[in-house]
Amino acid sequence: MEDLNNPYRTLHFLVKHGDRVANGISLALLLLGPIVWLAAGWLWAVPVAIAAAAFLLLILRSYVEMVRVIVDMLLPK
Repeated sequence: MEDLNNPYRTLHFLVKHGDRVANGISLALLLLGPIVWLAAGWLWAVPVAIAAAAFLLLILRSYVEMVRVIVDMLLPK
């Protein structure tokens, strides 16, 4: 069980589950492209969703890595 008095719960959550969160958000965006294509008929939504999901995955994974460095270097153990 997590310590509820820990002031850095969000940082520790991102250290532990950050990769899965980044992959899940990017996958959700990736799946949105075909859904928009089927619902509205906009074929351009699929390549836009692929590019946006790849870019978002890169940004989110780099953010998770920065949080890991911060937690490792600066927070008391």
